[in-house]
Amino acid sequence: MRVYIDKSKIYGIIRAPRSKSHAIRLVFSSLLSPVEIIDLPYSEDVLASIRAVKALGVKVNGARFELKDKPKIITERIYVGGSATVLRILIPLVTVIGGRVHIDGDHTLRKRPLNAIVDALKDRGVYISSSSVPVTIEGKLDDDWVRIKGSESSQYISGYMIAFSISGYGEIYIDPPMVSKSYIYLTRDVLRDFGCNVSIYGNKIIVTRIEKPDLIKKRVEGDYALSSFYAASAIVTGGAIRIYDLPQPKDYFGDHSIVDIYRSFGAYSEYSEGCWYAEAGKEYRAIDINIDEAPDLGPSIAPIAGIAYGITKISGTKRLKIKESNRIETIIDTLKNFGIKSNYKEDILEIEGQPYKDLKKAFIDCRSDHRIAMMASVLALRAGGIIENAECVNKSNPNFWVDLKSLGGVIKIEN
Repeated sequence: MRVYIDKSKIYGIIRAPRSKSHAIRLVFSSLLSPVEIIDLPYSEDVLASIRAVKALGVKVNGARFELKDKPKIITERIYVGGSATVLRILIPLVTVIGGRVHIDGDHTLRKRPLNAIVDALKDRGVYISSSSVPVTIEGKLDDDWVRIKGSESSQYISGYMIAFSISGYGEIYIDPPMVSKSYIYLTRDVLRDFGCNVSIYGNKIIVTRIEKPDLIKKRVEGDYALSSFYAASAIVTGGAIRIYDLPQPKDYFGDHSIVDIYRSFGAYSEYSEGCWYAEAGKEYRAIDINIDEAPDLGPSIAPIAGIAYGITKISGTKRLKIKESNRIETIIDTLKNFGIKSNYKEDILEIEGQPYKDLKKAFIDCRSDHRIAMMASVLALRAGGIIENAECVNKSNPNFWVDLKSLGGVIKIEN
């Protein structure tokens, strides 16, 4: 798919896209108790999580997910598409449930490492064939604890939190640094609703199953990171937007922190009673920000940095190299195509804003990375542009291009 974008001004009101991170955790939690999931977004990653739980015995009937017996592997071959979240949660589940499974994914997932889980499972009763997909896993973890490096992904940790909840008890020891902590907190919050107690003591997590509720009914939350591309589009084009049905921001740094980050640039950006109000400011100034605990915010920050006076410094970015694309490279290349200078050194992405310069109309190949496509759209709405392989937004937000058009974006879609 190719998307043509002309200069536009973004105005309006829109409901926040549903959170794939929250949705995927709710889907996997169906291995603990029956659950009715309201507002489930059928993005590619969420569909991958549904295939995964079906392979472990969950029956799906509309919005209801139910496991009749204990989880077990009933489908030996599982395809997870491009979802690293599903892959990295699924592997711990398989090692605790026990059995044999072959997991594969698309070309973007095959580039992403599994080194931390391979190291964690060495001499633990589990055979794992490779440090990347396709991968075969066979055996069962020999005890109710695991030690794993926290620097590659928090998703393994989330996976063991869910897996040990299934078995009833477990301890997770994390070799620091622990990245993306906000997603660990999200998993903790979801598991609490399913009768589990999760205690986090620094780099140690203890999981205990307290009860098995008869039926859980949960609504999938709105997603701040996905919503940010609508907010950024309004801010960059001189418009204004209200995004509703978002959860109350948490008291830790996470995707919801983008509301404060945009305000720190100089935009009007406020949350009130479920709504995020964002409006263009008179001028924007560079900021220094560390995103280690919520690295997906990198592409959300970059477009505003590109029109802010000064040099924005984004640290805590190492993990951007192992996303759907090498996002350090794709962010820099995307900005360059629009005429914005940036560079990367010593874990810091520096973006030199062009506040008084007309950006160049750009042709962007987003390299099958949904967040890069969305990031590019923000700048294209200001300068004009063409985005190739634009269907990759289906990974997280299939309605993205239609939503932008509804907000005033002059967009033509060519299949």
